[in-house]
Amino acid sequence: MFARLVLISITLVMTGCANVPESIQVAENVPLSNYQQVSADPAGNQEKTVRWGGVIAKVENLPEATMVEVVHYPLRSSGRPLVSDQSMGRFRVYVDGFLDPMVIEQGRSITFLGSVVGTEPGTIGEHEYVFPTVKSQGYHLWKNIERVEVSTIHFWPYHSYWGWGLHHGPFHQRVIIRGSHRQSGASGTSSGSSSRSSTGSGAGAPRSSSGNDGGSLKEY
Repeated sequence: MFARLVLISITLVMTGCANVPESIQVAENVPLSNYQQVSADPAGNQEKTVRWGGVIAKVENLPEATMVEVVHYPLRSSGRPLVSDQSMGRFRVYVDGFLDPMVIEQGRSITFLGSVVGTEPGTIGEHEYVFPTVKSQGYHLWKNIERVEVSTIHFWPYHSYWGWGLHHGPFHQRVIIRGSHRQSGASGTSSGSSSRSSTGSGAGAPRSSSGNDGGSLKEY
């Protein structure tokens, strides 16, 4: 009997850990388009729902929105990015309102739920790049177990099968993994007030954020 109770407890804990944060959940009948599908045919996937994540490479505050540029990585069952030394590419997400770049900062892991807008041209350093672009419906900023620094990236371009022009495909990225004292993650949706706190200590703790994109701290 005792062994059975222990087994049930372990199962419940494992199930709870795999739960996707509420801010990036979707209904069971909502299909999700993956990064490769959208990159190959952005026009054909416009307005499709996506849940993509990765490591923040750039944050730019605009007059009415915030642009977050993300190095894409596949997601675990919990929705957390599985960071490695290789990535399929980058994407950009537009979030209504202001996001504090000291909180939504370069090197942190984040997952977005949103809809495909299309693509937009840009650069990574001096390298021209076409970014799949997403309109945010919600996000989750993950507790830092490790710190990732985006450094030199190598690409090999190719012409898409779908004929929409030069596409920058899978590339190798060198990353540096460093220990971090951050102990918190934040969730946000497209509306509401902001409330963030930290369970960490010292200079590594997240700072508060304000704007239209609100959320609260959770740990996963």
